[in-house]
Amino acid sequence: MKLKDRNKLGVAAPIFQIDLSREPGDRYTELALAYQEKLPGLIALFNDLLETTGIPARYHHPINVMAKLLLRRLYSSIETEELRGISKAVNVPMYLLVAFNVILDLLMGCTSGAVSSLEPKQPKTEARMLHFRTLDWLMDPLRSVIVQLDFIRSKSKTPTKVIARSITYCGYVGVLTGVREQLSLSLNFRGVHNASTRSEHFRFYFHHLLVLLGFRQSISSILRSYLLSDNQDDQDDKGAKSLGVIAEEIPPQHTTAAYLTFCDSKTTIILEKDFSSAQIRSSNTFIAATNHDEATHEPTISGPTPATDEKTLGPSRFGSGMEDIIEESEERLDCITSKWRSQVHRTERRLRRAATPTESLQPEADTTVSQRELIRWISAYPTTNECTHFAAMMDPKSGTVLWDRVYPNLPLDLEDD
Repeated sequence: MKLKDRNKLGVAAPIFQIDLSREPGDRYTELALAYQEKLPGLIALFNDLLETTGIPARYHHPINVMAKLLLRRLYSSIETEELRGISKAVNVPMYLLVAFNVILDLLMGCTSGAVSSLEPKQPKTEARMLHFRTLDWLMDPLRSVIVQLDFIRSKSKTPTKVIARSITYCGYVGVLTGVREQLSLSLNFRGVHNASTRSEHFRFYFHHLLVLLGFRQSISSILRSYLLSDNQDDQDDKGAKSLGVIAEEIPPQHTTAAYLTFCDSKTTIILEKDFSSAQIRSSNTFIAATNHDEATHEPTISGPTPATDEKTLGPSRFGSGMEDIIEESEERLDCITSKWRSQVHRTERRLRRAATPTESLQPEADTTVSQRELIRWISAYPTTNECTHFAAMMDPKSGTVLWDRVYPNLPLDLEDD
């Protein structure tokens, strides 16, 4: 099947409301019951994930037994209660839901970014940045549990107002992709980190263990805190934090390595997040990230590290799996970046024809794309590929998901595209 034909089979994610005024254990009950025949499949998915990481099948059972004893909660007590409510509703073991919520942000191939957008005949003052996002993963059964969650507070002054939206998987209470008024965000997997000593590597991986055991907050839980408040007494929306505040708060926090994209409709920042630091890029025209570091970033520590010498020494430094991830990541970034550059060149030619000899041209600042064009960019191979679970376009100005597609698991014939 050709990619364009597969894309036609993509459908919008089903929408469910989550009422934050309800007790945490009751919030996801209706959603869980709607997918009660599919959620028990997490047991097989957990073993598939173990196999993906190279753990032999003979160790799967003892690991499941150990996980059942140790994986009892998340760092957030509210998120833990939400998972217990799901577990009770559909009789899925709690340890599987905990593992699902902690491990899901690993090994995801993603494309995230934002671009200045303007519809035909709209005045230039109406231009705003739209946040685009695709999520790729190997676990094909998860395609059938992708949902859009609309969060409300029924006991607030605006009981029917949607305060935030998230595209996610049923049973997952963190945030990988979300939007609210004046803020959209997404998370990309980062397969390298800036550790150069044994002690630094130990601290990084020990942090992962503490997250798994519920003693530290996961990165998706941190993102959730920027999208919505977990305080049940906080019934009135306080509004989104500014990008400036986010850029100050997140870098020093201890987290896994990731690429974090935040957009407020005027500016977009991408944090190349390491364990306790981050490199930050920003743009008000176009910016994108996939799953490899920006070569233009200067190292924050002396000496070569897996992250800083990725470009100079090449992907052969990594295992074959990581080498493939980085190669595919570069292809996806080149694909969507080249489309932006072509758009800028068209704008430059148009401006040159209309400009006076002494007039200074700023083609990039004057370049915009329509929503329809951006959807074509997102849907093109390899940005969308055989591993893409879903794609989305979000508008942080209005706090809405303008477009999204969940793709079926079908084989692709890409040679003819």
